[in-house]
Amino acid sequence: MSAERFESYDVGYVSSALQKLHEQVVRTTARVEITRDGCDDCCVLISKAELASLERALEILADTEQVRAMSEKVAQLAAVVAQADYAQV
Repeated sequence: MSAERFESYDVGYVSSALQKLHEQVVRTTARVEITRDGCDDCCVLISKAELASLERALEILADTEQVRAMSEKVAQLAAVVAQADYAQV
């Protein structure tokens, strides 16, 4: 993702400018990062259309043979770990 599509604003600014930011995000492909002083956590404002596109991309990727194989391996490893934990009890 290019840097010009991602702007960062403090929550104080966002609360007073939410309508403007909403219009900007919906009209463009911009994303807005919302931060807060004294806090490392942040959130991102994206359009509903972009969210739908991202969700669809995840659905497509999740429906691949590679992801199914990886999921199967993770399940097998989890079963081995669970058996090992049970054996130690």
